[in-house]
Amino acid sequence: MPKIDEKQLKEVSELIKDSKYTVCLTGAGVSTASGIPDFRTPGKGLWSKVNPIKITSIQAFQENPARFYQFYRPRIEELQKVSPNQAHHSLAKLEQAGYLHFLITQNIDDLHKKAGSEHVLEIHGNLNQAICSRCGKKISSELLIKKIEENEHKIPYCQCGGVFKPDVVLFGEVLSNLDEAIDEANKADLFLAVGSSLQVSPANLLPEYSLAQKGKLIIINYMDTHLDNQAAVVVHEDVGLFLSALCQHLDIF
Repeated sequence: MPKIDEKQLKEVSELIKDSKYTVCLTGAGVSTASGIPDFRTPGKGLWSKVNPIKITSIQAFQENPARFYQFYRPRIEELQKVSPNQAHHSLAKLEQAGYLHFLITQNIDDLHKKAGSEHVLEIHGNLNQAICSRCGKKISSELLIKKIEENEHKIPYCQCGGVFKPDVVLFGEVLSNLDEAIDEANKADLFLAVGSSLQVSPANLLPEYSLAQKGKLIIINYMDTHLDNQAAVVVHEDVGLFLSALCQHLDIF
C-alpha cells in the first residue's frame, strides 16, 4: 500500500476541523475504483475513444437515438453492477461526523447516495433513471434497457411517442441546478475538489466562488488542475486511500 504523506494529511485534517462550512465537489476520479472509467485520462478515458459531441450530445441523441444508445447502453448496464468504494464511504463518514456539510458531484452513478451521503447535489443528473423527451415521464434504467431490447430499432419509445433519454445532462444542455451549487460554494469557507480534473464547465468554476469569498481550497486529484496554484493543499494521491487515511486521522470509523 502506498505511503500517505503525513504532513499533507495533518494539514487537510486541521483545515477540516477549523472549517465552519465545508463543501466538496467530486468528479470521475472518485468512481474509478468502483470500475467506472473516467473521461480524460490519456489513453484510458472514455473521451479518448469517442468524440463526445458526435456521440453523447443532446443533438446526437435527437438526430440518431439508436447510435446514441449503442454507446450509452453499456454504461447504463455497468452502473447496475457497481458498488461504492472507500472514497464514497469516507465522504459519507465525513458528513455523518459533521465535518462535511454539502457534496456536489459531477458523477451520474448514484454511488454517493448508496454509500450513505445525504446532502448530495447531482449537477449532471443520475443514470439510474430516464425521462421521456416529449411528456416528461420517468422510468427506471432497468425498464429503459427492456424497452431498448423490445424495439427492433433499439430505441426506447414512450407511450406518447417520445424517446426516453437518460436523466443526465448531455453536452449542449444547461444545468438546471447550477444556482443551488453556486449558493453552496459561496457559503463554503473550505472547498474540497476531489477526483475532478476541473476541466468541465461550469462545475470547474465552483471552487472559485468559494475562493472569492476568502474560502480555502483543497484539491485531491492525481492530475494537475488549473487551480493548483490557488489551493491551500494539493494532494496527488489515490483519492480513496487518502480519504480513508483522513477519516482515521480524524478518528472517524
